[in-house]
Amino acid sequence: MSVRVQRSNVNPNEPVAPRPVVDPARIRVAGLLLAAGAAAWAAGIVILGDKVQEGVQTLDTITGMLYIAGVFALVWVVLATRGTGDRWGRVIPGGLLVLLPGAFLLNALSFGYAHYDDFPLPLLILDACWPLSMLGMLVLGIAVAVTGRYQGLMRRLPLLAGMWFPVSILAQLFGGSLVSTYVSAAWLLGTYTHIGLRLAARPAL
Repeated sequence: MSVRVQRSNVNPNEPVAPRPVVDPARIRVAGLLLAAGAAAWAAGIVILGDKVQEGVQTLDTITGMLYIAGVFALVWVVLATRGTGDRWGRVIPGGLLVLLPGAFLLNALSFGYAHYDDFPLPLLILDACWPLSMLGMLVLGIAVAVTGRYQGLMRRLPLLAGMWFPVSILAQLFGGSLVSTYVSAAWLLGTYTHIGLRLAARPAL
């Protein structure tokens, strides 16, 4: 039996990028913020129901801000732990960290308006941050699943969470407002709140 030795393509002199070390306490805080924010918005959606269609609702606005703050914390964790990879993979969470404050600011500035049609042009432009950031979360989830830096459910949950926006739209189209309300709330609890609790309990994941 002969043994064939092949030359390695690995250059031992090449510096290997160390895996980033993130304070577990910060990840726990981010997880708690995400879990609380998503649960608060889910509760607000159920409580208000069809009233959201009537115009700007204070409860929806406040709980929506809590949700966005929690999602921002999740995106920060993904960026800090390189969950979407290095180099170009960092562009996705980096872009979301720009869009999400815009969505938060829209909610903050919407107080005092009765209807969304009353928004001035700057707010209407800022309003685009909401759907764009939610679509960005879907892209983020795909990147996390493909990159494979996380293991087990944590590799798949961000993708399921990112599907909240299209799932809610489909539920509205095929089931109406009532179905969409409960589907949206359940999806938030089953994905974003679930992720938050996992991060809070086991930040090493």
